[in-house]
Amino acid sequence: MSRQHPSNNFDAVRLVAASTVLCAHQAALSGRPEPQPFGLLTLGTMGVLVFFAVSGYLVAQSWDRDPHVLRFAAKRFLRVWPGLAVVTVVAALVLGPLVTQTPLGDYFRSPVTWDYFSQLYFGIRLFLPGVFEHALFPGVNGSLWTIPIEVRWYGILMLAGLCGLLRPRFRYLLLLLIIGYAAYIFLVFDVQHNPQARFLRPDFGCEYGSYFCYGVLLYHFRDIWRKRGLWMTGALAVAAAGAVALDHGYTALFLLLPWLVIRLGTFSTPVIRRLGRFGDFSYGIYIYAYMLQQLTLSLMGIHHPYWLGLLVSAVCVMVCAVLSWHFVERPALDLKRYLPGALRPAGEQTKPDAALSLQGIPGTGASVIALPASGDRAP
Repeated sequence: MSRQHPSNNFDAVRLVAASTVLCAHQAALSGRPEPQPFGLLTLGTMGVLVFFAVSGYLVAQSWDRDPHVLRFAAKRFLRVWPGLAVVTVVAALVLGPLVTQTPLGDYFRSPVTWDYFSQLYFGIRLFLPGVFEHALFPGVNGSLWTIPIEVRWYGILMLAGLCGLLRPRFRYLLLLLIIGYAAYIFLVFDVQHNPQARFLRPDFGCEYGSYFCYGVLLYHFRDIWRKRGLWMTGALAVAAAGAVALDHGYTALFLLLPWLVIRLGTFSTPVIRRLGRFGDFSYGIYIYAYMLQQLTLSLMGIHHPYWLGLLVSAVCVMVCAVLSWHFVERPALDLKRYLPGALRPAGEQTKPDAALSLQGIPGTGASVIALPASGDRAP
């Protein structure tokens, strides 16, 4: 089946986000300071926050186009689980036996090896017997812990849809609920200053859901902000400046980052919009990068120029991401056509509902910006 590529920048945004996570982890895993934009959070965390914001926007679109519980759940499953399943099997049954310092018999008899397959039902496990145990960070694939959080927010969005909160007439109630939730995270709980939100503490990563909700909100109010883009940017910039003045820089980032990312994503920029024409490799980059970086560092050591290690890792990761897209992710997504009552593939549409058009956004240089059909290419 021919692939109808969307004429917007979301593929490029996701690709950049995945690449920032790769670059950040390359520094950390090789014992170098991880870049910290604005001195607030690491570059890798910023990339993940971008993923959550974009995901909220596109998954809200998916529910809006087809608010059917079973089909929605099946689409989310087909987007996330096949890639996760394959990378789990590759880690436990291919990479692990090749690099483990544990005798193979003990490796396969160890309950830790088989417990690693808990990832197949989103019970993320970090360790395999004797695998990368002498690394600076011994985990096999330290990026996967965000996936259960993402899946949890899919469920919350679906529940909100079932309760009617995603209907147009209730969108101001949705606005109040999300503002209240964000106010709790950033002002009451105070994620920036609360020690419970630091790495490896109980509430680490609790703010990710607020970025997902921000994306959902931007989708449901797109008819308003697309006409007042410059005004919105100015208002959010002023609010962010006020937050910075009150020593709430993380709140300022929350106010601006999802807005700028989604606005950039809905643009249709020449060259940039075509970065995903050969496939959406962002998920594959995300789920394979950490594991392959651990492998390359275990073979090369850490005493080499950062750029060299990054180049070697990036090439290996890109190969796996391309294979994952063409032989795992895309074939899985093609199964959506067999879901009962599913819309026909984009190439067979006879009505203009294969994409949602955003018309007349100032500064886009285009009159129509088509969003990806049902948002099902984003995790």
